[in-house]
Amino acid sequence: MFRLSLRVPLPRLFSTSVLRSQHVPSSCAAGTVLNLKVRKNGDEPVALEDSEYPDWLWTILDKKGNDEKLKAEDIMRWRKKQLNKANAEKIKANNFLSKKK
Repeated sequence: MFRLSLRVPLPRLFSTSVLRSQHVPSSCAAGTVLNLKVRKNGDEPVALEDSEYPDWLWTILDKKGNDEKLKAEDIMRWRKKQLNKANAEKIKANNFLSKKK
């Protein structure tokens, strides 16, 4: 009949709220030559201090936060993005099924 759920929510170890409150340091020390090979002539780019980069750079990989921000700012762009994701998944599933025949 009725089921009683005894699940207790566990704390997330890698929560995005923890990541937002702490500054994630860059993977390269300042002054490190990056060896990107983007310039044909001249010196290679060198890593800067973390404080010299813009603030938005440190939040660019937070997909959930960026998605929530987009939803709050422009609901139509957010909805279009969701529809494109759903369509891409549907196409992938159809392609997978067509290869199985």
